[in-house]
Amino acid sequence: MSLMAQEQDISDKELGQFADAYTEVQVQNQKSQEKMIAIIKDEGLEVERFNEIQQAEMDPNQESDATEAEKEKHENVIVKFEELQPEIEKKAIASIESAGITLQDYEKIGAKIQADQSLQQRLQAIIVKRQSDKS
Repeated sequence: MSLMAQEQDISDKELGQFADAYTEVQVQNQKSQEKMIAIIKDEGLEVERFNEIQQAEMDPNQESDATEAEKEKHENVIVKFEELQPEIEKKAIASIESAGITLQDYEKIGAKIQADQSLQQRLQAIIVKRQSDKS
């Protein structure tokens, strides 16, 4: 399928719904990040230190210099993140569906947008226009 044919199978209405969903998901992601930062700090770690420990945990070639207390705090944060995950996913899906599209359509359109620069430009134009309409 050519790029022109691929672009045309996403209507302006669908792209608009995707833009609404995408914008709302971004807002939800920002709120989730703020919650995650609060969890890290509540456990007594700085975000940068948490990230260093996490990176060392994920890389088998990197040895962690974390103390036992830091490792315990890190583990507590991970547990709390895992508890938060279903809520984050539920809110993201609700945001998408409230824009009038299904999660499956959102993912399909997102994949097409990623692969097609002209769709990216159309999406960007819609988002910019909607933001300027609000202000």
